[in-house]
Amino acid sequence: MDYAPDLAFLERLLLATGPSGFEEEAAQVFLEKASTFAETERDRHGNVYARLNPGQRPKVLLLGHLDEIGVIVSHVEEKGFLRLRPLGGWDPQVLVGQRLRFLGKKGPVLGVVGRKAIHVLKEEERKKAVEMAELFADIGAESREEALAYLEVGAVGVLDQAPEWLLGKRLVSKALDNRLGAFVVLEALRLLKDQAPCEVVAVGTAQEEIGAYGARTAAFREAPDLALVVDVHHDSATPGMEKGLVGEAELGKGVVLDVGPFVDKEVLRGLKAAAEREGIPYVLHAHGSHSGTDADEVAKVREGIPTGIVSIPLRYMHSPVEMVDFRDVERAVRLLAAFVKGV
Repeated sequence: MDYAPDLAFLERLLLATGPSGFEEEAAQVFLEKASTFAETERDRHGNVYARLNPGQRPKVLLLGHLDEIGVIVSHVEEKGFLRLRPLGGWDPQVLVGQRLRFLGKKGPVLGVVGRKAIHVLKEEERKKAVEMAELFADIGAESREEALAYLEVGAVGVLDQAPEWLLGKRLVSKALDNRLGAFVVLEALRLLKDQAPCEVVAVGTAQEEIGAYGARTAAFREAPDLALVVDVHHDSATPGMEKGLVGEAELGKGVVLDVGPFVDKEVLRGLKAAAEREGIPYVLHAHGSHSGTDADEVAKVREGIPTGIVSIPLRYMHSPVEMVDFRDVERAVRLLAAFVKGV
């Protein structure tokens, strides 16, 4: 199946600010693109929908979450420094020295995450891993009053890291987990335009990083006959990774298909068959309980929704330098489209 990716759309998605619970900017980018070829909607939870062939059966739901990890301002100190709480799962070591972009009262506000310089750290401080409660953001304000003129308690921020290409094939950016999933489901829908044999709905879901709550709402709202969730998976070739834990997933070697309690066996068989028809390489990843994706909630909605998971190998998850091989992204798009055409 021929496919030419819309890289301009992907770049706009990645640059958008959209931490968990505050996905509006990324959702708007998704809707603007979707409206050029599909019917679009949004719900009160923050999920956004793009639809082909409304009313036809079966109904297939394609889900990728729009939210990224971020921070929320919990306190503004007298000298203008901002105390932060996490939105999603952070390794605080990753945050030290990073640039942040906050959603301010009048527009974006840039800041940096500070820590005492190594010259003045005590010996025991140097050996101790930094904790989130110790970190603060500095937006350049001289006082609490000046800081509050630009943003307030409850303002949210994300890493300020633009996408870059390495050697022309590997993409590095913040928010690849999981704007890639949202990108893949909408690109698959675009590929299916005028070819879908049934109703297909691509959903950009909210709040996955804090509990997959948006996916639960979307699945209940749509009541599909089956669903596919697209997310990312740890690359096993990264130094220090244990293949017994993360499996055999490697950048550039193909997509990952999950096997586990929340994965429907028939959907998995259909994904394997579609991959083999299209010549798309894949590996299997087994989990004994939860997958850690939207699928865990989708599969449990109503009387149960048959659900499959397609993942893209990724390095350095939840960091400003998340990395994928774009060939795997293209394979995921083609696999979803081929699966739906075979329903």
